[in-house]
Amino acid sequence: MARGSGSKQCVELSYRYLDQHEKREASTHDIMWYLNNRKVTTGCRKTKQTWSIQQVSQILRKSPYFIKIGTVRSITPSGSSSTCCVYRCADLKQVIAKKLSYSHNISTYKSVPKFAREEYVKQGGVL
Repeated sequence: MARGSGSKQCVELSYRYLDQHEKREASTHDIMWYLNNRKVTTGCRKTKQTWSIQQVSQILRKSPYFIKIGTVRSITPSGSSSTCCVYRCADLKQVIAKKLSYSHNISTYKSVPKFAREEYVKQGGVL
């Protein structure tokens, strides 16, 4: 994940959204809408961060914590249509086991998302 781009925060928020979602899957458009319209915990204003559909799609596509399960067609308010990918959360135990199986250490404390840190330490990773 790129440094300073906010992609780690996007992964953490997207994972939390999908984990709480009743179907445990959502389209890129739904995830983007959640990220851009969530409330800040310190007040009632909306977030200052805005992610575009392309940014969210690229972050989810590159992250090992999400699995693309299909596509869905969506229509914008202006009338144009596009296809959005549908994602679900990957099995956390398998993702961490794969990360720990590499011969070189690729994950530092800062690169492991908050939701994966407990499982990372449980499987023998050092943070």
